[in-house]
Amino acid sequence: MSSANVVWGGQWEHAACGASGEAMWEDEATVDSEHDCGREGAVVWSAEWRCHGCGGEGDGQFEDDSPVYSDHECDDEDEEAAA
Repeated sequence: MSSANVVWGGQWEHAACGASGEAMWEDEATVDSEHDCGREGAVVWSAEWRCHGCGGEGDGQFEDDSPVYSDHECDDEDEEAAA
């Protein structure tokens, strides 16, 4: 289960042609660089996520057109209930 408070940001690169770019997206979205130069090889993303609820962070690497999950369960609601 992921948190609606998680936001990703990262950079993509296509080593075959040297193109690159940046983007931000919500957790569980399918990331897409929209890069189509016609050369072989995968577009690879390096990205980080942050939870605005509890401040949790993480990172990951994945290929283009992949659904991206943080697998983060935010403890922010639990901490508020205990207070």
